[in-house]
Amino acid sequence: MTAEIVGDSGSPGQHLLRLSWLSTVVLAAVVAAGLVFSDGFIPFVVALSAAMFLLGSLLLLLGLLYGLKRSRVEIVTVVGLFFLQDSAPSTVRRVFAGSMAFQFGIAFTAALMRPYTEMAFVILAPMLPLGSAALWSSQHGFFPRRGSDPS
Repeated sequence: MTAEIVGDSGSPGQHLLRLSWLSTVVLAAVVAAGLVFSDGFIPFVVALSAAMFLLGSLLLLLGLLYGLKRSRVEIVTVVGLFFLQDSAPSTVRRVFAGSMAFQFGIAFTAALMRPYTEMAFVILAPMLPLGSAALWSSQHGFFPRRGSDPS
């Protein structure tokens, strides 16, 4: 992650890039505290995971709606919209993919360390970087223009 990507360089969608990585850091800290102080901190893990899931779902829905709007004049693909394939610079794609990978790693590790407990809610949290990426792509992604053929 470079400073120009997540810094205040004025690039489009900086707030979504920062949200993705900030949520990763917060998730790691809360999950670590939940693993160490299991009984007292589990409600915070559940609340954070649920909040990240709900916010990520909202961002994903907004990204889908913006993508549908853009699809009238551009060829918006599913992998381009949700996974930034051929629709974002490689640096932006790496930031979102790295954040998503770290969150999945944190979630699966925590769920494996405390199976059959409330710690399993942490699996919901990686929806936030996925929703952030979809919204970034729908607002700032590069998609080819549709032809003028009416069919």
